[in-house]
Amino acid sequence: MDTALIPEVVCNLRCYHDNQPVPFTGDLTLPVIARNTQELSGAGIAGTVAVPVVGSIASMQATFATRVANPQFFTVFSGGRHTLEFRGVIQASKNTLSVQMNFSCFMSVSCVNVTPGTLTRGGEMGATAEFEVFDLLIVIDGVTYVDISKLNDICRIRNAAGVLVDELAQSRKFLQ
Repeated sequence: MDTALIPEVVCNLRCYHDNQPVPFTGDLTLPVIARNTQELSGAGIAGTVAVPVVGSIASMQATFATRVANPQFFTVFSGGRHTLEFRGVIQASKNTLSVQMNFSCFMSVSCVNVTPGTLTRGGEMGATAEFEVFDLLIVIDGVTYVDISKLNDICRIRNAAGVLVDELAQSRKFLQ
């Protein structure tokens, strides 16, 4: 990504559930991407250290919030896996110019919790659905920044040098 760009806002967003467009009047909280760690202690170590396990990502959960629960909202609670895709446009500025960047987030999920919300006359319901995320792909302007597939042993994350590092390539190759 161009370091002279200053991201400002998400100026447009669409949601797709199992490749079908879904009316969307809410927001998505993307999952926290945290490494699993193991505690290291012993002779020569002053206390303990949490050592990140390369390519091992902790449970990821995403939350989908919408103003009103509609029929499509409840279909995500049906058993099995679903695909959710969010496509958006990020407004940014570069020097004196306003530019737009395409953003997409693809997730393979299983719904673990649905809260239909609160019924208030003239108000929104505040419905939410929480998902366990198995696959996460984040692409900005055609460039992949995160590609995690937990059940397929894939963990690729773009580093500060701009290189998409496949953290598990060596172990996959060794285990074949």
